[in-house]
Amino acid sequence: MIHLQLSRHAQSRCQARGVTRHFLDVLVEHANVDHPIGGNCNLLRVSSRQARRLNSDDRLGKYALIWSEDTGTIVTVMPLHRGKGGARYRRQN
Repeated sequence: MIHLQLSRHAQSRCQARGVTRHFLDVLVEHANVDHPIGGNCNLLRVSSRQARRLNSDDRLGKYALIWSEDTGTIVTVMPLHRGKGGARYRRQN
């Protein structure tokens, strides 16, 4: 299992959104979408298909995290929105 540090920003986003460390560990462990988004950062998320298959948490396929390859730190945690606004972080599977 990958264990990533949380930035101060990521800590505050997790707290504001009710995301626990356990949830992040599960997300990182089962993430099957990993793609670069620029600035030497990658987006990690669990596809909706994988989330349904795991059947562990309703929110698993609805959240993503951005982590820095340089520092091994989670930069932010965010909900994925359907529609145009969230399309920049999704790839068509």
